[in-house]
Amino acid sequence: MQNRGFTLIEILIAFFILSVVLSTVYTAYWSTFRVASVTEYESEIYAMARTTMNRVMIDLSALSPYGGKMIFIAKKQDSGKGEFMSLQFLSKAHIAFDEQEINHGIASISYYVQEVDGAVDAFGATEDKKKYSLIRTDDLYRGANMEAYGQRGFSLCERVQSLIFLFYDTDGKEYKTWDSSSDNQIQKNKAPGMVTVQLTLVNPDDQDRPYRFSTRVYLPFNRIELEGTPAS
Repeated sequence: MQNRGFTLIEILIAFFILSVVLSTVYTAYWSTFRVASVTEYESEIYAMARTTMNRVMIDLSALSPYGGKMIFIAKKQDSGKGEFMSLQFLSKAHIAFDEQEINHGIASISYYVQEVDGAVDAFGATEDKKKYSLIRTDDLYRGANMEAYGQRGFSLCERVQSLIFLFYDTDGKEYKTWDSSSDNQIQKNKAPGMVTVQLTLVNPDDQDRPYRFSTRVYLPFNRIELEGTPAS
């Protein structure tokens, strides 16, 4: 009996079936890998946001006066494409950076966003490949100008797309900035009665749908009432 080989048509059909099987396996593998990557990224994002919000709440809740007045300054930052703000105030929530440093006392604490250049990470990056980190600084306050502080800090949160603070006086009126050193009678030597923190983090899969987080912190101890001066 004569041995019969495979025809060209049979070989092509076999290759086609094999390619379909391999394509299906690859698609399933890639989908699983992608879901795992997204889940890991979201887990990291939510952990960073939770840590950041908790830290801000602790710092603001420990707001402290100095020399008979409150020091609380918030302004807009001109940085990159995002909408960023900086915030600086006095608080008793001091964190010592080394063993030799005093671990308690009134500290000048500040938050600001800093641009960080870097390559595209495993999850992608913004179009201009620039990243932004939220920096927290913490220096024991010695009574000097507030501009002398804020030199030593650490990155509290990465992949920041925007950071916005909103401020409310004791009557509930909203302000987009706050400056206790100004001549504004509402803000002079006072802190706001409440602060809203709005933090937005990058979503590499959809730039138009970033991760948004928000919290409010009430500050009942936001001003000093001098003896004999009625509250306004």
